[in-house]
Amino acid sequence: MHSGTIIHMSNVPGDWKLRQLDQPLKAVKYGGGVELIPAGFVWNGSSSGVLAPVFPRHRHPIASCRHDWRCRNAKTKEERAWADREFAKDVGKTSWWVTKQIGYIGARIGVSLGVGCRYK
Repeated sequence: MHSGTIIHMSNVPGDWKLRQLDQPLKAVKYGGGVELIPAGFVWNGSSSGVLAPVFPRHRHPIASCRHDWRCRNAKTKEERAWADREFAKDVGKTSWWVTKQIGYIGARIGVSLGVGCRYK
């Protein structure tokens, strides 16, 4: 088990857009504490769309994995907003400030379009 700064992942056979965890990944959870994202969790990287030239899919695998996990489990708008802020923090650990901001803005645009929202 690693500190959360190393990710063990692989491609999902038959779909180049998907990655899966080969080992659990630590993540801070909403409200405090740490949880493990389980091995076998599948995510699509960054749903980059028009931002692809600046924010290509799978450039930030730890950030995108944690973000997809948190969004999948978000129960409120506040929890989703927190997930987006955590995404920006994670991107900021491995990239420039401007990339972190673009990722955050992209995530907030996504939520306004209903991307990744599981709560009512």
